[in-house]
Amino acid sequence: MDTGLKWELEKRRIKIPTGKEKWSKRTIDVMLSTEKYIGVVRLLNAGEHQEYYISENNHPAIISKEQFEAVQIEKKNRSNVVKGKSGNRRRSSKYSSKKGR
Repeated sequence: MDTGLKWELEKRRIKIPTGKEKWSKRTIDVMLSTEKYIGVVRLLNAGEHQEYYISENNHPAIISKEQFEAVQIEKKNRSNVVKGKSGNRRRSSKYSSKKGR
């Protein structure tokens, strides 16, 4: 996770959802991975949790759907987990934002 985003949020004095001033990488990661921040809510079927309903534009979004989708693509590209026919496996080397610098 780029610490530039953490730094920018703290510089602008934007508090985390719990009201604290210091942002953790985990808090940012969760926000960038959760659809509720683009105004989407998933409602589970009361008996079967394999089924769910999606309510879009349920509440005001704080990030655009396009930005959210771009982040998901980038996170997938940076992941060291590869999904194959025989299941998930790890790449031989981890992604580093410092490569090629």
